[in-house]
Order: sequence, then structure tokens, then C-alpha cells
Amino acid sequence: MVQNLIDWALGTSVHTWVLSNSWAWPAMETLHFFGLCFMLGALIIIDTRMMGYFKSVSFDAVHRLLPWVFIGFGVNLITGFVFLLGDPSRYAPNIGFHLKLILIVLGGLNAALYYWKLHGKLGQLETNGDTNSLAKLVGASSLVFWFGVLIMGRMIPYVGTG
Repeated sequence: MVQNLIDWALGTSVHTWVLSNSWAWPAMETLHFFGLCFMLGALIIIDTRMMGYFKSVSFDAVHRLLPWVFIGFGVNLITGFVFLLGDPSRYAPNIGFHLKLILIVLGGLNAALYYWKLHGKLGQLETNGDTNSLAKLVGASSLVFWFGVLIMGRMIPYVGTG
């Protein structure tokens, strides 16, 4: 199955584009880095507020950062697919890449838990209001998952196929 994915990716126009343009990979790396900065920068503020820090900042103000999370994630999703299609033989069998994908799924499930269980309730808190245990757990888990994604992304060139 992995070989089928690799064979398919090697035949895509994205793969050809990455190989035929020496600037494509560095450009995608740069965009991926900026996407990560937007996403993690906003998440650090949002999640630490959920964990009970910076109580003088209202949740309404913190939630105005959510578009930056989505923009950063979108940029990273697109550039991540370019990386996968550009060098499928490196990514498809790579344990660091697999762990990164697992952490992305866990981060997404954590975000869904936030949306379904906490989103409306946190907006009702007064400035200086403390959050409940679930909000603190979701905020801390978010930081663990997304920093794990960052770390596993950096490990991809070094861990090989495991």
C-alpha cells in the first residue's frame, strides 16, 4: 500500500514541479515555517489562557486569534502535501512523519473537544475568570500535541524509516 502511494505521488504534476524548480522546496519550507509561526503563536496565547494564565485578557480577545490558527494550519496543510508529493520516498515510510500525522489527528480531536464542550462556555467567563479543569486539560494537551508535531517535523530528516 505504501509503495502504491509512492508510485502515485511520483507521477503527479506537483512532484514534477518540485523536481524541476530549484526554488520550490525552499519556498515551501519558508511558507511552512510562517504557517507554523502563525498557528503556534496564536495557540500559545489561546491555550495558556485556557490553562488559567493571563486572566486579565478576555476570552473574546483571545478568540480573535483563531483565524490565525486556521490560516497557519491551512498553509501548513498545503505545503505539507507539496512535501509529501515532492519526495514521497522519504515521507511515506518515515516513522517521524507517521508520528507527526498521529499528533495532527490528536490535535484535531482535541480542537473538536474544545469546540463541542468549551467554546461557548469560555466566552461567558468574565475577565479574570478562571477556567475549569477540562479547559486546562484541553489547553495543555493542545500545546503538547502541536509542539509534538513541530518536533516530529524536525525529526523527519533524521529518523528514517525506523
